[in-house]
Amino acid sequence: MVEQGWKLGDSSSTTPSGGVPEDTESWIKTSGQQEKWDKLERLNGAKTLEVLMDRLDKALEKQGTMQVLRRGFSIAGCGLIEMTEAAPEDKRNAAVIERYRANILRVVPELKYHPAREFAIDLVLFINGLPVATVELKTDFTQSCEAAMDQYRNDRLPYDAKTKRREPLLTFKRGAVVHFAMSDSEIMMATKLDGENTFFLPFNKGRKDESGTVHAGNPPVRLRPMVP
Repeated sequence: MVEQGWKLGDSSSTTPSGGVPEDTESWIKTSGQQEKWDKLERLNGAKTLEVLMDRLDKALEKQGTMQVLRRGFSIAGCGLIEMTEAAPEDKRNAAVIERYRANILRVVPELKYHPAREFAIDLVLFINGLPVATVELKTDFTQSCEAAMDQYRNDRLPYDAKTKRREPLLTFKRGAVVHFAMSDSEIMMATKLDGENTFFLPFNKGRKDESGTVHAGNPPVRLRPMVP
């Protein structure tokens, strides 16, 4: 993924609510929104990023991650903050192309979303500091895709089973948009984590044998699990 332009991160760069403030700040400053950042900074000084992330958290709670990515969020003093730029349909629009290239894609391995109890997810993917996907990896030699799905159902709850504390990263709409269970040959996806009721759908391309017959699953890949 890094070879394809993703930045590599670690848990220390994320917040308890599941964001990457550094990327959010960089995105705003490099996507044609520097003037908005400057206005916010004049109002809040050294607390600018703190104020921004607090308002972003509230927007995620109210609107959800998808809506914030699509429509942005408003903040007093600087108006609408856009949080992503889709691939341009018109290649002649230089401004849109520049904003699209400003998107910051980050992958964080072994993200500890509940540091107090050392809970960690194999991979979490971010766009401009917002979590969009989680991934649990397994290898066909030791565990199956079904084992990854069971891990989501039993261990990746949207709340702490003991304290009932909500886990923002795993909360439906508020957190990551999709959750992938992956093995060397299969990929399954869920959009809502709900314990034993979590429902997965296949996210497979299909694979061909030597005769050209298409089978379930995916073409062989080499993935190393982040945890045994």
